[in-house]
Amino acid sequence: MKSLLKLSNFLYKLKMFSYVKVTGFLDFCLFTVGINSPCKNQHQNVILFVGEFLPPRIGRIAKSIKKQSNYAPILLCQAHGFVEKFSDNSFEEVLLFRNEWHLKRILKTIQNISIVHGFGPKSYFANCARQFLGKPYVHDMQDVYTIYYENDVKLKWLQKELPHEQACLMNANGIVAHSMEINIALKKLAPIVKPRTLFFPLYCDDDFFQTHSKALNLQNIHIVYAGAVAGSFRNPSQYGNTQFFKLIETITSQQLHFHIYPSPSNGNQDRVEYIQLAKTNSYFHFHEDVDQQQLALELSQYDFGILPFFKALTKQSDVKLKYAT
Repeated sequence: MKSLLKLSNFLYKLKMFSYVKVTGFLDFCLFTVGINSPCKNQHQNVILFVGEFLPPRIGRIAKSIKKQSNYAPILLCQAHGFVEKFSDNSFEEVLLFRNEWHLKRILKTIQNISIVHGFGPKSYFANCARQFLGKPYVHDMQDVYTIYYENDVKLKWLQKELPHEQACLMNANGIVAHSMEINIALKKLAPIVKPRTLFFPLYCDDDFFQTHSKALNLQNIHIVYAGAVAGSFRNPSQYGNTQFFKLIETITSQQLHFHIYPSPSNGNQDRVEYIQLAKTNSYFHFHEDVDQQQLALELSQYDFGILPFFKALTKQSDVKLKYAT
């Protein structure tokens, strides 16, 4: 199974790479002759959120902006990285792009942009928007690739990504940081003018707070984790912290129930082994992913939550693991 999943994942990546390259050529031609991809509606005071993979924090930030200001949040996200369950119905408009040139075709038609709010990881498309628009730019980060492996970066995709992340950090008018990693990255990069930085810890949306009234039964304890999971076919130096097979064995062997809710952004290949394991282990329960509006209610039925990230399972740097949220 491991080899088949690895092959399936490779074919998926190949499909996505081919799609971006083929459509990129077509969109480059359309961009060159001036055929743009129009934004349906025009708004005043636009905050344009731009990135490749939509994390749940961005929908929560947009929701607060709409509540507390007259800014109109618009999302520009690459199509394969958009997760509707993370958008939280928080944006005035959601625009999906195929590639860099399609992104630029859309950017040419959006009016009244006050701020570009790029988010990572990854930062390639956010950097494209920053350079193309020349507007006041804010970069939003939780995981900062610059400090992941310190000076020993062997992953080819990461070698290509780092210059774009670092360009965003070095040239941002401001940074929204969701972990303390950003401070270490800025010290390493040493920009001439350090951008203003807001440390904005990941917050709970109190619209969905739940009262936990379940009595604890020591003979029937249920532990829950919600977030990313990785299959055994993944490279443990990068994904070791989210390969939970040993943890499942450790917890369930003590007759404790362990529940996992995968992130809606998790690919199907990473779920297969967990689904199979849940069929043979009566103490392990692998659930369907849940959207943001329902997640708090779903999790409130369990006794304990867990953040199961351990240093021994990954080759990420000590600095990364010390300052991550």
